[in-house]
Amino acid sequence: MAESWKDIVEQKRNALKESIPSQWLDANLKDDMIKKGFLNTSDYLDTILPKNEIAITGKTIMELSLLIGKGQLRAYDVTYAFCHRAMLAHQILNCCSEIFVKEALMKAKELDLEFQKNGKTVGILHGIPVSLKDQVDLKGIPSSIGYVSLANVKMKENALLADKLIELGAILFVKTCVPMAMMAPETESNLYPYTYSAANINLSSGGSSGGEGSLIAAGGARIGFGTDIGGSIRIPATYNGLFAMKPSIGRVSYLRVSNSYEAQESIPSVIGPLGKTLEEIEFIMKAVVETKCWLHDPKVLPIEWKENVKFDKDTIKIGVWRDSGNVEPLPPIKRVLNQVSKLLKGDAKLEVVEVEWPEHKRLINALMAVFGADAGKEIIDECAKSGEPIHELLGYLVDSDDLKAPLTINEWWDLCQEVYLIKQKYLKFWDDNQLDAVLAPVMTSPSTKPHSAVCLEYTGVCNLCDSVGVVLPLGTVDATIDVLEERPVRSELEAAIRKQYIPQDFDKMPVCLQVICRKTEEEKCLAISKMILETVKNT
Repeated sequence: MAESWKDIVEQKRNALKESIPSQWLDANLKDDMIKKGFLNTSDYLDTILPKNEIAITGKTIMELSLLIGKGQLRAYDVTYAFCHRAMLAHQILNCCSEIFVKEALMKAKELDLEFQKNGKTVGILHGIPVSLKDQVDLKGIPSSIGYVSLANVKMKENALLADKLIELGAILFVKTCVPMAMMAPETESNLYPYTYSAANINLSSGGSSGGEGSLIAAGGARIGFGTDIGGSIRIPATYNGLFAMKPSIGRVSYLRVSNSYEAQESIPSVIGPLGKTLEEIEFIMKAVVETKCWLHDPKVLPIEWKENVKFDKDTIKIGVWRDSGNVEPLPPIKRVLNQVSKLLKGDAKLEVVEVEWPEHKRLINALMAVFGADAGKEIIDECAKSGEPIHELLGYLVDSDDLKAPLTINEWWDLCQEVYLIKQKYLKFWDDNQLDAVLAPVMTSPSTKPHSAVCLEYTGVCNLCDSVGVVLPLGTVDATIDVLEERPVRSELEAAIRKQYIPQDFDKMPVCLQVICRKTEEEKCLAISKMILETVKNT
């Protein structure tokens, strides 16, 4: 009798559990957390982990790099602390798709011996654990990207990014969960169960880099890499209260990173970091860019990292985009955006203006048309290999009435031309308004309950226009004041999102905004993000 897809799932989940060191297994962990009244996984873990491990995982990667370099911390101790915390976090949140912590600890011992022998580190990430989204290929480990058919297909080579991280001394120890095909704004597949937010165990971690978001927010890693084609780095960062960057195409290598719609280059996916602080985002981006991946990957832009960004003008002009015109952000997002924009208007170095993107509905229509260009054929074909059903999160790509047949080659060319025309219009908008950056919502809600309505209208502009986006946690939900005002709705989606908003369910959740800059302006976007962060902190 042929093996069913359900048998493969059961075997894979059992193997994942068996890859956790037995002393770290605790079937009652999640129940204990809930029983003790915790919603935030990191807060709970801080009550049960040893103080010396909490001290290590509470340090930035820059601090860890310095201490390891001085011989004041061992790579093994650092790796052990993060692996231990990550394994506990996984048992609560379902965030890891592949676990190889035993190998990571062995690698840490090797690095310690090398440091003992040579008196120096192998690189600035020596002994620092870095997590990776499931799709980043590692030799001998599957990149299932949410498909049962790929659950046990071991990759033959490392992704170039993984090789460069290893050269810098990083310890790779887990890969993290994604939805099927990585084409959903929350994380669940037939292969792995639902991934929850580390900020609130009842809410979504977002997607498609949802495993990365929840692992890092729980403290199981300080830094990790996700990917973004419609918001897949920024959504998990927002739902977990993290800093993150969606870079431009070609700033970080995608070579040997498994992907859906791999040859689709009109609006390609990009890879970028999520982390606990903005400084760590900058540190890891600089480190990766300085490995000069353009020497090995023809798609990487040969752009050196720019230190100490200088502005041509005395004042920096920031546009504030508040509303897509179709779905208004919920009260906590609106309130924090109002508060931050008012603070920025009081800074003499900044000029703050209200903006609206040109023909935004046209952009979103083009984005969704690109996503649905094959009418779900790749997803249907991959699922057919194992017999697994298409996951409900992908219904919009497979079951939509608008996607009856794949586009013909001429229709695809026309769509690519439409994307190019929209890019031109948006570039002119930047020039006409002389903008340095735009401050905007990331999502309409701080998070959602599982399987709820979501809106991608605030993230999609960065993907179609190849803009840089940096996510900043800038506030928290206050259920006593963040209440809906009654008014007529403008769309079915807006009605659904408003209907599912119960302030008490999101109380104390992080509220994030995004800073958007033009393509290849990663360093500038970080510099402006720092200014915004400092302005908010100093008031």
